[in-house]
Amino acid sequence: MNTLLLLALSADPNLIDRFVDAKAKAEAAPMAAIASDAEFLRRVTLDLTGRLPDVKTTREFLSNPAADKRQKLIDSMFPPLPVSGMRSISTAPFLDRWTYFFNDLFRNGQLLEEGINTQHDYIYKTLLLNLPYDEFVRDLITATAVSTWTDGAANFIARSHVFEGDGYMMNHEDTADEIAINTTKLFLGVNAECISCHDGAHHLEKVNLWLSQRKRAELWRQASFFGKTYIAPVFGRSPQFMVKDTAKGYNLTTRSSLRPPRNAKVDVAPMFLLGGEAPAVGEKPREAYARLLTGHPQFARATVNLFWAELMGQGIVDGPFDFDLARQDPKNPPPAPWTVQPSHPELLDALADDFRKNGYDLRRLMRTIVSSQAYQRSIAAPKGWKPTQESLFTRRITRRLSAEQTFDAIAQLTGVAPSFNVTFSNKKAASVMQTRSPQDIDKSDPALFRALQAFGQCDRYAIEADRKPSMVQAAILMNDKLIRERLTIQKGSRLEALLRSEKPASNEAIVEELYLAALTRQPSASEKALGVDLIREHREQGAEDLLWILVNRLDFLFY
Repeated sequence: MNTLLLLALSADPNLIDRFVDAKAKAEAAPMAAIASDAEFLRRVTLDLTGRLPDVKTTREFLSNPAADKRQKLIDSMFPPLPVSGMRSISTAPFLDRWTYFFNDLFRNGQLLEEGINTQHDYIYKTLLLNLPYDEFVRDLITATAVSTWTDGAANFIARSHVFEGDGYMMNHEDTADEIAINTTKLFLGVNAECISCHDGAHHLEKVNLWLSQRKRAELWRQASFFGKTYIAPVFGRSPQFMVKDTAKGYNLTTRSSLRPPRNAKVDVAPMFLLGGEAPAVGEKPREAYARLLTGHPQFARATVNLFWAELMGQGIVDGPFDFDLARQDPKNPPPAPWTVQPSHPELLDALADDFRKNGYDLRRLMRTIVSSQAYQRSIAAPKGWKPTQESLFTRRITRRLSAEQTFDAIAQLTGVAPSFNVTFSNKKAASVMQTRSPQDIDKSDPALFRALQAFGQCDRYAIEADRKPSMVQAAILMNDKLIRERLTIQKGSRLEALLRSEKPASNEAIVEELYLAALTRQPSASEKALGVDLIREHREQGAEDLLWILVNRLDFLFY
């Protein structure tokens, strides 16, 4: 690992544990034990890379007596930073997993056509270089392009375009509204959608105290930072856009395609929603907005909370895009019956402060979280633990594998590797997590596409990712042809290597490898005995049955 990466990853996990432990003690909440090596290995590998640990890694990690092996494992998951003279772009599951995360977050999907791939590659390289997150976001907000098919960053702004009715004429003000709403939500954690249609008063008093005090005109002023931003289809072809700052400004008299009429008598000079600042003299509005947004303390707070939720299963403010800014300070609590919103407000502020002071380094933030004892606690509830204490993070919150993790894990376990054609490209993706958008899968494997939808895949248009379990998911894993075929012995599969090689593995070795591959642990004595008996009696059919059993265990699907 190069020196630059070691410096970038330097972190203090006790920053988290000091606050979590103190809150648990104050509320007399029992603490779960630290997770076993097997539980930790599976969790951190899935969370950071989206993949199951391979059998070789699992054997080595579980047999390693070193006290620092967890920290070394964490460090190994971050790809090296590029150095001078490097000729090829690094590839790593970490980059695939977090590029996919941002592609979901930014809704990088079908409406952009070839822009999907340019935005994907831009995000991938940004993560490879470990670009400071504030710089990353400023790039997205201020990007200009003659074509989004050639400029990855510009797709973020273009994705918020709104056409006038069913035609290809752009509704400029609606587009500016959408950009303002999306950037406020994604980067400040505040969902201003409601005040784009009406004032907060008499609508949001029971939903969000801060937003109930905001007016619709404040959203227009936020949108006015994009009043000069001109987005238009290139050559009349709607999914390819130019993004320039050549428009005349935000105009209240134009008709909206999405919302009630605007009040033309209101002053809509650009004014930042979280503080009222305007652009400096001579400063371009979009550049001013990017500066104000990334420089505001809420930007760091929203970011660390978003990644905390992604790695811990629940945000300190839950959900990550529902901040109520009037309910953040325990020293200035809101009026009853409102309560302070963050479960650990001091921790949220400390993490945000650490994130700012260390250059908005996402890798360092992730490392800080997964290195903490709070992250590494067992999923098993301690004696006396109550469900109402889940927000204290004194035990691991149980989560279902995401849609993408589920089917990549099955491919990894069985060795039956898929191949997806990357749409608008001659490239191939070797896993769901490597695809550029859901349409890659829809065009390559429609049955898998439908299964992913059933498991809550984000469609990057209207449906958000969802990890809720369902009976449909259980039925797919138990009975669907898509799964049954992947569990059979076939060319190149794990079962073929174990059962049909020149020196077939023993029954005991087969059972052990399947448990290590599926559950990241050795089978118990009783599990091993039952598995060996199954294979001894039915040989190949028995091995396939054991694989089916493992895929349908709760501890395969949940972690």
